[in-house]
Amino acid sequence: LLVSGPQATGRDELVQQLLQEDDRLVAPRFVDRMSDGATFDRLESRDEFLQVQKERYGLTKEGILDAATSSVDDDDDETQKVVVVNADVDLAQKLSRTLSGARLIGVWIGLDSVTEFERRLEAQIDNGQLVVPPEETRESVLRGRIKEIIKEIDYGLSSGIFEFTVLNKDPVSSLKELKQAANYCFK
Repeated sequence: LLVSGPQATGRDELVQQLLQEDDRLVAPRFVDRMSDGATFDRLESRDEFLQVQKERYGLTKEGILDAATSSVDDDDDETQKVVVVNADVDLAQKLSRTLSGARLIGVWIGLDSVTEFERRLEAQIDNGQLVVPPEETRESVLRGRIKEIIKEIDYGLSSGIFEFTVLNKDPVSSLKELKQAANYCFK
């Protein structure tokens, strides 16, 4: 299950809740630089990571594909597991090219207006999640992010990889919609 969408949609929180509430769903396995530095350095030098988070956690194609089978081996029951990838748009593009042959169910998380994106981005600036560099202004950062978001929305509409769209107005109803999309993976 590929869950993607622009910044400020609440995607991270929705995916985290989804994983907590359904034990049939698992996160991909990351290579941790701190616990397996040699493997991390080897994969990084070969440019095999699809994404590196916080300069510490590397995601590979195998980390996604192996997560479902490893989770089944770890469990007592033989329930089918589905890997949920929380992906920014750049990672979603890489996965659509890299995971050929795998069944990929796409869910796009969005908002219903540019005004709502602006409101949420302003809140991220206010609480420090989005930093305004010294050489820029609050307004220039907002305009730049809105331009990026519009490009990302264009990709979401034109890529053909997203079967479901969740407009995250209300976290409770949005989580319910995301769960319905996740259940589609088991059909």
